[in-house]
Amino acid sequence: MGRISKRKIDPEIEGRCFEIFWGLLAQLKSPLEIREFLESLLSYIEQTMLAKRLAIAVLLARGYNYEEIDQTLKVSKSTIGTVQKQLLIGAPGYKKAVEKILHQEKIDRLWDKLEEIILSVSPPAQYGSARFEIKSQAGKELAKRKRQRSAI
Repeated sequence: MGRISKRKIDPEIEGRCFEIFWGLLAQLKSPLEIREFLESLLSYIEQTMLAKRLAIAVLLARGYNYEEIDQTLKVSKSTIGTVQKQLLIGAPGYKKAVEKILHQEKIDRLWDKLEEIILSVSPPAQYGSARFEIKSQAGKELAKRKRQRSAI
């Protein structure tokens, strides 16, 4: 992260700055708006650091050990420990974020399973036909989504 000035700001002004910042984040509606704002505000390294910390929290919640997380995300064990400490003391931000991510993953897996069933029970299509191409493309997209989700 960037450095902060050692010169102290008036606590009232600092509080107002945070109010404005949190309020703006709450008003951003779409992932695109949030992405544009954070890409403008944070350097690539800062964005990566935040994304990795969230990924560490999710992997810890899934039961991965330090070595597996270190090998996957290329982070230090002290960073993993810091995130785990936050989770253990019950940091509400991490806890809510991880719960939402894990819940969404369950929903995504359910939809994938349903799509898999539909693709398997639908009648075979003749090779080269339009229906074959549609079914083939749906199968490829499903496989791609599953690979992407299993990457972390």
